[in-house]
Amino acid sequence: MLIGLTCLSGKAFPQESSTPGIIESFERLLELHKDQFQKNKSRIQSNLKAVSNLSGYADVKLDPQYVKSIILHSDERFLKYAQQDECKFLSTLETNLLKTAEGNIDNILIEYKNKDGSTDSASMLKDDFFEQIYKRKCLNNREFSILFSEINAQKTIEGIKFSVPKNKTECSTIHNEWLANPFTPYLCRIQQVFKKPALKKQADYYRERIPLMQRVYLDNLCNSLSNPELFCSSYLKSDVWSKILNSELPDYKMSYKCQQMYNKKDKLTPMEMKNCASKLATESTFCETRGNQDFPSNFPLQNCSNISLALNKSKLISDYHDCPGNIDNEGLTNIHRIVNHFSPRTIVTSRDTCAGEANYTLAKLNLDVKHEAGWPLKVCYMNRIDNKEACVTYIPGSRADEPLSEDQVVARILYQQKGAPQKTTCRIVDSRTYNPARSEFKFGCFIVYSADLCTTLSCDKKVIWEEKVQQDIKFIGVPVFDYFPTSYLNERYAFTNLLDEVKGTQDRMIRNLTDVKFFLDKMPTGIIHGIGCAEDMIPEQFMRTAINQCHPMPFIVDGHVVKNNETWLVTRLAIDDVHTPRLLMWPNIFNAVSAYQELHPLNTWTLYGIRK
Repeated sequence: MLIGLTCLSGKAFPQESSTPGIIESFERLLELHKDQFQKNKSRIQSNLKAVSNLSGYADVKLDPQYVKSIILHSDERFLKYAQQDECKFLSTLETNLLKTAEGNIDNILIEYKNKDGSTDSASMLKDDFFEQIYKRKCLNNREFSILFSEINAQKTIEGIKFSVPKNKTECSTIHNEWLANPFTPYLCRIQQVFKKPALKKQADYYRERIPLMQRVYLDNLCNSLSNPELFCSSYLKSDVWSKILNSELPDYKMSYKCQQMYNKKDKLTPMEMKNCASKLATESTFCETRGNQDFPSNFPLQNCSNISLALNKSKLISDYHDCPGNIDNEGLTNIHRIVNHFSPRTIVTSRDTCAGEANYTLAKLNLDVKHEAGWPLKVCYMNRIDNKEACVTYIPGSRADEPLSEDQVVARILYQQKGAPQKTTCRIVDSRTYNPARSEFKFGCFIVYSADLCTTLSCDKKVIWEEKVQQDIKFIGVPVFDYFPTSYLNERYAFTNLLDEVKGTQDRMIRNLTDVKFFLDKMPTGIIHGIGCAEDMIPEQFMRTAINQCHPMPFIVDGHVVKNNETWLVTRLAIDDVHTPRLLMWPNIFNAVSAYQELHPLNTWTLYGIRK
């Protein structure tokens, strides 16, 4: 049995047909062929020879006009794969990657010889054709179909290596390997499912079972099967933005900046992310002034080129946006970042809640070890039963999943002591927004604060219920904490020791650049943190005007890069935007920590690697 693959290199029309002139459009050529294809198909199907079994026929091959239709209407990407050999042609046809003038293929048109030697034609259902053909040739294709059935696809794909090239030669080799790989059409069939809105249910099924990186890889591969240069272009770029688009790195390293660029709070579309990546890669100064709107931090920011170098090696998990400029203690920003690196939680960031999220991190760290002295924030009220003041712990902000959030604590007090309905909810509003003359403020509970007078850790507020200020309800307490121990008495409750106790982390002192490199390279999730004098780390912004002047600045180091033959450390000062790391050299870090050690009450060296 022979499939007429020679037709792939033959003329598109028989000699007796009217061949379009050279000046006629390709669209006209397709119209002529489509008309011929339909006539040929009608002729074959009118023979009433719908075949379901090929065992009684000799010299079976695909109808030449049918093959010509495939050549004219199929995508060049898949034709290049299909023309390699007969089995690859069949698997590409089977997986719906090849088309005819009618589009998707439901019937296969064949030619065969009768016992008397005459040639005849017939139509076969596609499934019947492959059921018969795989019994006689390309037997492995039947096994491949089973391996890539919906029920087996996930396990099969888990066993496939999706190699990411590191250079042009390696990339060319990888592309050729995919062209030779019999799995390729079955993988591209899955990739095509994601492109068709009508197959959304099937696409969702695959999306749940195939990781994003593999889906992006398949998209790039199947879109460039006939073009190795296109395939390689996505992987040979060194900028972090291209790697993020390829899912080699998490998209949060870029998505928050891009949301600022488009002034959008919702997730960006793939095209918006692609356009943003292009801008970040080509306009280096763009990043210096864009990317932290509504989330105040040190300004100006770093340029896009340095950010790309830093993020390529950065390990800090930062799927959120914080706001150092709204937090009055830089140590709290560093604590928030470190805790969420080792114990990531879902953070829905907004301008109004970013500071509260940092509070929440510190509060939970203290309350998880029942160290209320480390979190002294209380709501106090007059208890009508005991006729004396009572106080309960609260965490600033509104969180539906946290019983200690201040809105829920105040609502419970109003229910228990003031006769408010059990389902009372309290709304936290700025005094500039609260207007008792407006109907929305006539009824219910409101916690009113003055944004101009409040800090992250201290804020005088008043509770208004049914338009009346509740004079007996007041907010007290200001958290005071040590980042590193400042005395032996409170050593257990310093942040560094709380973190070890609550999150199970381990510390290691870092003394030199060799220690830095070794720790970051050998500890997959390890990062380095410390406190140093800002005057030594960024002297261009913090200039010394007096001897021993030191602005203590917490910071995190989470990577190292080579630039101009020198080692630079990927660093985030506590005042920096979390998505804008800077590059500092080891002498800056060492001098900063050394200067701070001279002023520390216990003469403590404050640079440690931390891992889990």
